[in-house]
Amino acid sequence: MESYFGVESPAFVAIRAVLSICSICLLGAFALRWAVVARYVGPDAEGMRAAVDERLPRWIDWLGITAVAASVARLIAQHAAVFGTDVALSRDAVATLLFRSGWGKAWWVATLAAVTITWIAPRLRQRSGVAWVAAAAVTLLFVASQPWSGHPAAADVPWLATSIQLLHLIGAGGWLGSLALLTVVAIPAAKSLEVAESRSVDARIAGLVRAFSPTALAFAALLATTGTVTAWRHLGGLLPSRGVAQSGAPRPAAALKLGFLSIVLAAGVYNWRRVRPALGEPHATVRLRRSSLVELTAALLVVVVTAVLVASPMPGE
Repeated sequence: MESYFGVESPAFVAIRAVLSICSICLLGAFALRWAVVARYVGPDAEGMRAAVDERLPRWIDWLGITAVAASVARLIAQHAAVFGTDVALSRDAVATLLFRSGWGKAWWVATLAAVTITWIAPRLRQRSGVAWVAAAAVTLLFVASQPWSGHPAAADVPWLATSIQLLHLIGAGGWLGSLALLTVVAIPAAKSLEVAESRSVDARIAGLVRAFSPTALAFAALLATTGTVTAWRHLGGLLPSRGVAQSGAPRPAAALKLGFLSIVLAAGVYNWRRVRPALGEPHATVRLRRSSLVELTAALLVVVVTAVLVASPMPGE
C-alpha cells in the first residue's frame, strides 16, 4: 500500500523552513554590511569593517550551499508528494516537475541562484563592490523565487501577492537576519581585534548595536506592515473570524505565529529600551547575548510555523 506524503508532512515543512532561514539570513548578511557596519562609528571603524568583510563571505557561502541542498531535497519531496513515496525517481517524472509546471520554473530559479551565490561568495573577500552588488542581486532572485510556488502564485493578482511576500521577507531579513549575523559575525569580529583593554571590546559592541537599532526598527516596520496586509488579504484580519476558521483557515497556527511574534517584538523592545542604553559595560553585553538568544529562538519558531501555514489551504480553497 502506498504511504501518504504531502506538502504538510513534517519533512516537507522542515525543508521549507530551511529555505526560509537561508533567505532571511542571506538578506541579513547584506543588511548587516550595508546598513549596520557601514554606519558603525565606534573604535577602530575601518578594522571592524575589514574583520566583518573577512568573516561574512564564509557564512554567505555556507548559506548558499545549504540552500542548494535544501532545493534538491525539495525536488525529492515534491516528487513524493505528487507521485507517491512508493514511486521511484524517474527521468519522465522529474522532467514533468521541472519542465512542465510553474513549480519547476520557480525551482530552477531558486537552485541556480543558490549555486551562483556559492560561486560568488569566495570572491567577496576581495571587498569588490561589483561582487557584493552581484551577490545581493542574485540573493534577491533566490528570495523572490520562494513565494512563486506558494499561495502568492495562486492569488488573484500573483505579481502583487508575490511582491508583498518578497517585501515581507526583506523585512524579516533586514531585522532578524541581520540580528543573527550581528550575533555570529560582527560581535565575534569585534572581540577578535587586538585591543589594549577589555573595555574597548564592549565599546565596539555598543557601537554595533547602536548602528543596528535604526536598521532593526525600519525593517521591523516593513515586516509588520506587509504581514498585516497579507493577513487581511487572506484571512480578513490578523486572525480569521469564526466563519473563516470553519471554512478551513489555519486559525491555531496563525494564533501560534502571532504569539511567537509577540515574544520576538517584546525581546526587541527590551533590547532597545533597556539593554542598548547600558551598552559599554560588561554586564550589558551579557544581557544582550541572552535577550538576543530569546529573540532569535522565537523568530526561528515563527519560521517553522510559517512553513506549516504555507501548506495550509487559504479561506475559500
